Amino acid sequence: MSAQQLDVKKSWQAIRRHRFLVAAVAAVGLLAGVGYGFVQPPMYNASALVVLPPPPQSSDGSTASAQSIDTQVYIAESGPVLLSAGQNVSPPLTPDIARARVKATAVTEDVIQIDAQGTTAKQAVQLANAVAQVYLVFITTDQKLPGDLGKRTGARILETATEAHGGSMLVHSVIYGGIGALLGAIAGAVFVLARARGDRRLRLRDEMADAVGLPILASVSSYRANDPSDWANLLEHYAPTAVDAWALRKVLHNLALDVRSGQDASLTVISFADDNKARPLGPQLAAFAHSVGIPTSLVIDQNLEFPAGQPALEIHLVLVDRAAPQLTGTERTTRTVIALSAGTVTAEELARLAVATVADDRTIDGLVVTDPDPFDRTVGRVAQAQRRTGPRLPTLLTGTARRTR
Repeated sequence: MSAQQLDVKKSWQAIRRHRFLVAAVAAVGLLAGVGYGFVQPPMYNASALVVLPPPPQSSDGSTASAQSIDTQVYIAESGPVLLSAGQNVSPPLTPDIARARVKATAVTEDVIQIDAQGTTAKQAVQLANAVAQVYLVFITTDQKLPGDLGKRTGARILETATEAHGGSMLVHSVIYGGIGALLGAIAGAVFVLARARGDRRLRLRDEMADAVGLPILASVSSYRANDPSDWANLLEHYAPTAVDAWALRKVLHNLALDVRSGQDASLTVISFADDNKARPLGPQLAAFAHSVGIPTSLVIDQNLEFPAGQPALEIHLVLVDRAAPQLTGTERTTRTVIALSAGTVTAEELARLAVATVADDRTIDGLVVTDPDPFDRTVGRVAQAQRRTGPRLPTLLTGTARRTR
C-alpha cells in the first residue's frame, strides 16, 4: 500500500511539475472541441404525437385482439416511412440520415411520440410532422405492412410539431469544448506520466541524500550567468534574497567556514560541468562570504584566483565530467561539498562522482541543491530509516525564491 501511495504521489508531482504542458494540451483540446462544434452544428429537436384508434371489438362487446404498440413503433421507424418523409422536407434527406435523426417512442398503449432532429428549427419541425403524416398514410391504407395490420381508420395526429428546442451554438460549443479540454488534459497527463516513468533523474532532496548517504546542507536559488559580464556581475554585485542569504550562511556555518579570526579555511565545490544551475554556487558562496566580512578568494583553477591575496577562506570551484568524473591534480581543501540542481543528475551519476571524490582521498561533507523542485517538501537531512518510522513534520519550502535582475 505504501509503495502504491508513493507512486501516486510521484505521479501527481510530475503532473504538477509539467502543469503548463498539460494545460497547453488541454487548450489544444478545447480549441479542437470548439472547432468540431462549429463543423457539427447543434441540432434542433421537435416532437409530434400520433394517437391510435382503440382495438376493434367483437359483436359481444369484447376486444377481438390487442394491437401491438411495438409494431406501430417499428412501422414509424421503418425504411419506407423514413424514405417518404425525408423527401418531404427541405432540403431532402436520405433514409440513413432520416433514420439517425428520427426516434419513435410509445408514450402509452395508444400514443406514439415521434422525435426528430434538424440542423435548423424549421427542418426539425418539418421532419417530425412529415414522419407523422407518412406514418398515418401507411396505417390507414390497405398496403401490406410489417405485422400485416391491414386497414385501420381513426388514427390521427394528436399534436403536430410547431416549434423546435435546442440548437444553441453557445451551449453546443461549451459542451464540445469542455469535452475536448478534458480529453486533452487526460492525454497531456498520460504523456507526462509516460515520460516521468522512464526519467531516473533525482528531483527530491531526500532522493539525492539517499543516493549517496549524505545530508543536504542547504537549498539555494541559482544565479543565471550566461556570459562573462554576468559572471563579473555575480562576483562584484551579488545580492541574494533573504532566503538565499540564510541558506548560504547555513552552509558556511555547518562547514565551520564562517571564520573571522586568523585561522585559514578552504572549501572545494564540485559540480558537473554541464549543470548550468549548479556551476554558479562556488562564486555565489565566495561573493556572499566576502559581503559578510570574511576575506575570501575564489580559485577557479590552480592558475586563476579572484581576488588575489592571502584570504581567510579559499573556495575552489571544480567542474567534472558527468560520464567520467576525475579530481586528480586539483588541490585538496579542508572541506568538500557537491553542488547539483534538481532534475539534472541520476543516482548512478551522483554515486559515481562520490566514488571518484573518495578515491581522491577527500571527505564529502554534504550536498547543496540549487533550484530545488518547487513541489519538493523533503529536506534531505533525515536518515532514510528514520523517515520510515518517524512522524512526518511540516516542511518549509526553502531555496525557492528567485533573484530579480
